[in-house]
Amino acid sequence: MGSMIQLAVGRLEIDWGKNNGFVDHSPLFQATDLTNVPYYYADDVVQHKEGLSKPLKHVVDRVNLLGHTHRLCEKEFEFLAEFNNFDRDRFRFADLQKALATVDVNGLSVDYGEPGEDFGKFFRREIFPRLGLNTIAADPAHAQYDAAQGMENLTPYSILHLLSANPTTQEMPVQWAFHDVEDGGWAKRSEFVRPVDQSSRFLIVTEGSSDAHIIRQAFRLLKPHVADFFDFVDMEEGYPFSGTGNIFRFVQGLIAISVLNNVLVVYDNDAEGIANFKRCRELNLPSNLQILKLPDLAYFERIQTIGPNGNHEANINGQAAAIECYLHLDPDARVRWTSFNTKLEAYQGELINKGAYVREFLDQREKIAGYDYEKIAAVLDMIIDNAVRMREAVMERQFLDAYEDRLLAQ
Repeated sequence: MGSMIQLAVGRLEIDWGKNNGFVDHSPLFQATDLTNVPYYYADDVVQHKEGLSKPLKHVVDRVNLLGHTHRLCEKEFEFLAEFNNFDRDRFRFADLQKALATVDVNGLSVDYGEPGEDFGKFFRREIFPRLGLNTIAADPAHAQYDAAQGMENLTPYSILHLLSANPTTQEMPVQWAFHDVEDGGWAKRSEFVRPVDQSSRFLIVTEGSSDAHIIRQAFRLLKPHVADFFDFVDMEEGYPFSGTGNIFRFVQGLIAISVLNNVLVVYDNDAEGIANFKRCRELNLPSNLQILKLPDLAYFERIQTIGPNGNHEANINGQAAAIECYLHLDPDARVRWTSFNTKLEAYQGELINKGAYVREFLDQREKIAGYDYEKIAAVLDMIIDNAVRMREAVMERQFLDAYEDRLLAQ
């Protein structure tokens, strides 16, 4: 029979392979996800052996960073509908979306008489009647066959996306049961448990080493399940790009050599950072190089500041919101106005005693109760959103090319 490998959400099998013929799903997991998972065999035999397992809600975040977003799920459905002649007046993407968001995946029985249940069978048994297609189709058996055939070709990442909207599945494990293929000598452990490919990772470049340390620590504390997608410039021998001017020249260099890596350049949300952010955005940037600035926040609209005219509240967005301001600030936190930026016609400001705020954050080994992570979490969200859009554009081009090739082959 050969050695089988399955990707499943609970008991629902959404992809499988045999011997050395399988899809690489290693980017969905991290080395820390290695654990014992159930393997289902004939005659209701269940054994627990090594595999990879991660909650669905975390796997979908990784699927997004690979570029397979919800928008691509809908494009894929429309392609399958056209290719398999679905009646889209009766079977729409919104219908499938709603059905998978409400179906009881936990209700899959171990008594189906087979080791697992693939998505095509699951669709015919659970989703087709739920959509009412067996009552509205002129020929239910034919309609069921056409729809199920199309849904059998829906990629696993689209299925994961649609299932993730189901409130009962958020904590369900996505499991990649690879042991039998490894044990059969068809593949090595390093093909399953390995880092994300460089082509799917993102290099983050910041104004200084402190900014990079803070963002890396924030990923470790708040979003460890996707932290391995992001790399930082090696700072052991001194940070090579300190200062906004040096980063601008670095970006020019990356453009000149047509860098292949995905690069995210992150400027501070202060006067100097904004000036160089705008200057960089005017360059002829390739699609794999994005220029970002720290986000404007409502929190910064009324901050206590100190300047030539004494103490007063001010909006520091775009003038003094360097990354230290996105950490937990105590009630006595103050920004001091320093120099005037003639290009922006705005004063540059700096958080007083910023080093203490940075040390308090970098010394954390785990999240601390009462610490305000909301502002730095907004920075991570901004970085991730832009990374997802970057990869989504690549995946969309690949998808459209495959779509055209398949139509031409008809």
